[in-house]
Amino acid sequence: MPRIMRKSSSNSHREGFTLLELLVVIAIIGILAGLMFPATTGALRKAERTHAESTAYNLKNAISAYFTEYRKFPMEPDASEQDEVFTGTRGDTEGNSSTFPLMDVLLGADSQAQPGRYNPRRIAFYTDKAAKPTGSGKFRKGIKLEADGGGELWDPWGNYYYVRMDLDYNNRTEKPMWDKSDSQFLPESVLVWSAGKDLDESTEKDNVKTW
Repeated sequence: MPRIMRKSSSNSHREGFTLLELLVVIAIIGILAGLMFPATTGALRKAERTHAESTAYNLKNAISAYFTEYRKFPMEPDASEQDEVFTGTRGDTEGNSSTFPLMDVLLGADSQAQPGRYNPRRIAFYTDKAAKPTGSGKFRKGIKLEADGGGELWDPWGNYYYVRMDLDYNNRTEKPMWDKSDSQFLPESVLVWSAGKDLDESTEKDNVKTW
């Protein structure tokens, strides 16, 4: 009869891990996660800033495209409805923000087809992804579109973009007050900026701007 070979218990493979081994593995994972977190956070912040910068330039280009089409900016200094329509509900009191009045024009909202409005051809000068809700009525990263085709443009931190235009048509635009550089005016027709992650324009360091 063939002999039955038996493996001794000393040669058998162990199954599973001991508690000490599991603790060591968990500790190593914790250390690696701690090392990776700052890098991941920094990458996310950089991505948000890059997105805001790209959107600000896209908005600037949309206003320039509007000017090319209509030979005027999407607001006029002598418009009787200027203060009511283009100041916006939040943001820089000396400029405009990416709220309904300006964005309705650039998006080609239904209301713009009415006589005397700013975009009677209803050309969509600006397109973007749908904004994501953040709570408390705020949104981020895109357009909050309304049923009539108008909307609001939000930055990555739940705030509007701010806009200034050369409404005097003299090939220069006054800077916002928070910009402390020497010249009061810039040789630009359109300025667009975001207050950044801290939502405070006065802290210029993290502001995103197109100049």
